[in-house]
Amino acid sequence: MPIVTEYQGSVETNMYWNLLKGLNNTVKFQLFRKLKQSLIDETTKDVECNEVAQVAYFELVKKFDTYKKYKVGWDGADAVPLTKKVVHNFGLILDQIDKNLLRGLTIFPETNGTLLIDSTTREAGISLGDNNFSYYEIIDNKIIGDNKIPFSVKAVVDIISMINKHS
Repeated sequence: MPIVTEYQGSVETNMYWNLLKGLNNTVKFQLFRKLKQSLIDETTKDVECNEVAQVAYFELVKKFDTYKKYKVGWDGADAVPLTKKVVHNFGLILDQIDKNLLRGLTIFPETNGTLLIDSTTREAGISLGDNNFSYYEIIDNKIIGDNKIPFSVKAVVDIISMINKHS
């Protein structure tokens, strides 16, 4: 096997190659492959994570766009559509939230014009109203939560983060 003393490639590849220069070729190539594969694995993991987050985001947006069009009686009875303020509030959340936090969430309109943000991975949810919101989650067979929390994007995102941590 010829001795390789130079390698031309990406900046990352050259950096790894320079770190390995003092080793014999067999060990060098084994370590080089492992290092390069770990870089590929990390990049792939980030891409897969971002793709899942994007899919979750677009699914929520698609449902939200449908629910925004509901009229009075959308449930076959006397349900009211989402209020303009709820539509505005959820739009703000979608615009400002880290998309990774949306994984494992779904939404449903409630018959009183509010929006339920529900976890698909555990028993937890947020009811988003005009000026405030409520949330619940069940941990160790105990219901915890709070009502009438003043609405802010940060407050809702904090609750979503908390729910995700318990998943």
